Amino acid sequence: MANSIWTIEEFTCAGCGMNYTATREEHSEAHTGSFKCGICSGVVHTWSGKHHFFGWQAVKTRPPVFGRRWADVEW
Repeated sequence: MANSIWTIEEFTCAGCGMNYTATREEHSEAHTGSFKCGICSGVVHTWSGKHHFFGWQAVKTRPPVFGRRWADVEW
């Protein structure tokens, strides 16, 4: 049975650099598992022990916008 300790952790695919988050949940029994990247199918993370990862999501980031800082400055 799981207890109420959950943490969100971030992982990066070694194959393509895609970032993911997953929720880690502690258990009283041992679990094993793995998660593969949705882009390159590389293994992002494997685990074994009294914890489990679920709720995997790709991290959505905005690309940098160059030159935007000075766009509203009047000279």
